[in-house]
Amino acid sequence: MKADFTQIEPFITKETLKHIIDNVPMPCLLRDSDYNWVHSNKEVDALFDIKKPNQVNYDDLQPPYQPDGCPSRSKFRTLMRGVIEQGNPITIDWLHCRKDLELVPTEVTLVRVDVSGKPHILEFMQDMRESTQARIAERIAKQRLQAMMDSCPMACGIIDEHFNVLECNNEVVNLFGILNKQSFIERFFELSPEYQPDGQLSRRKALDKLKQTFEAGRTHYEWLHQSIYGEQIPSEVTLVRVNLNEQDLAIIYIHDLREIKRSIAMMEKMQSIAYTDELTELFSRRYFMENAKTILAKSKANNDPFHLIMMDLDHFKGINDTYGHPIGDEVLKVAAKRMTNVTRKDTIIARYGGEEFIVLLTDLSYESAVKNAQRIQKVMEESPFMIKGMTLNVTVSLGIATLENPADSLDEIIHNADIALYGAKRTGRNKVMEYAHAKELE
Repeated sequence: MKADFTQIEPFITKETLKHIIDNVPMPCLLRDSDYNWVHSNKEVDALFDIKKPNQVNYDDLQPPYQPDGCPSRSKFRTLMRGVIEQGNPITIDWLHCRKDLELVPTEVTLVRVDVSGKPHILEFMQDMRESTQARIAERIAKQRLQAMMDSCPMACGIIDEHFNVLECNNEVVNLFGILNKQSFIERFFELSPEYQPDGQLSRRKALDKLKQTFEAGRTHYEWLHQSIYGEQIPSEVTLVRVNLNEQDLAIIYIHDLREIKRSIAMMEKMQSIAYTDELTELFSRRYFMENAKTILAKSKANNDPFHLIMMDLDHFKGINDTYGHPIGDEVLKVAAKRMTNVTRKDTIIARYGGEEFIVLLTDLSYESAVKNAQRIQKVMEESPFMIKGMTLNVTVSLGIATLENPADSLDEIIHNADIALYGAKRTGRNKVMEYAHAKELE
C-alpha cells in the first residue's frame, strides 16, 4: 500500500520538518523553490551509497538525460514548478544514478510544503530495483535509452562484456556508410582494421578497453575505425558502464575526428609554410628568430655555448645579372644543400634573406664552431656549381660570433656576426672572419 503524502501540514517550521524528514523510513529530501537541496535523511545516503554526505552534490545523482531523452535537470525543475504553482502532489518514474554509475530506477513523489511561509518541495524516493515494478521499469528504461541514443548526435550503441553490439542508433549508419543498424550489429569488428596504429590487434585492444570500463566505470581513448569500403575513420571512443536488467553492459560513443584531423593537418601545413623557406627548403627567418630566442635563454640558464654564423654568397648579384634569376635560384638551392651536408643534422640553418644565410650551433666549443664555418667555406670554394649544363664558381663569406656575456641579446649576437661577415667581405671575401678579429679592423 502506498504511503499518502498529501496530508502533510502545509505550513511548518524548517526545524520541525527536518526532524520529520530524518525519521521518514524511506529516502526523503527537501528542496527550496530554486531547486536547491536543503536537507536529506540517511535513507538517501544509503540508497546512493554515500559515505560523506557533506561532499556530495545530490543533484549529480542522476544521469544528464532521462530515458525519454529529456535533460534531467530542466525536466525536474519543470515538474517541481508545476507542484509549487498548482499545489498538487505528483508521482513520477525517475532514473537516478549512484556514484559507481549503477542506474537506480525510482518512483518519486513530489509534495509542496510551506516552510516559514515559503514554498518548498519534499521529494520521496522509492527504490524500484528489487520489485516486480522495477523489472518492468528496467524494460521501459531500455526502450527509453534507445530513444535517448537515437536522439544522440553521435554514433552510439550498447555492448555486452564480449563487445557484442546489442543496440545502436542511426548515426552509425551515416558514419560507416552501412545499409542499416543491423549491419553495424553483425559486422562491428569489420569496421576496424585488423591492427590499430600502435600495432595492437584491434579485437584484443577493444576487449582490454572494455575490461577497464567494467572496472573503472568509464574509459576514453582514440581509435581507428574504417568504413565498409575501407576508408579510415579516426575517432574518439568513450565507454560508460551501465546496469540494465541486472546485467553489466556498456554504452559506446564514437566521435568522428576526421574533420578535426583535417583542420589540424591544415594548421600544421600552414605552420610548415611559415617556418620553411619555399625555395631552399631550409628554415625561414621567422622560425629561426622564434626558436633561437628560446635556445639562447636555455644556453644562458645552463651556461651552454651558443654560436651564430652569418653567410653571404659572394657576388651573387652578378650571377643574377649575368645568368638570370632562375639560375640564381638554383645556386641558392645548391648552396643550401651543401651547408646541410657538412653540418650536424640538428643544426638550425635558415635563409635569412636574399643570398644571406644564418647558422645556429650549440653543444660544441667555439673552436669547433669556427671549424664548421670553415668547412662550409671550403665545400663552396672547392666544388664548382653544375647548373643546367653550366659550371659556376661560387664562393662565400662568413662571419661568426658567440655568446660572450650573459647580458647579450639575440639581436646583439646577430649584429656581431653581421659585423664579422662585413669584415670578411671587406678583406677580400671567400673567408671566415671571427667577430673578435673584425672588431680590430674597425
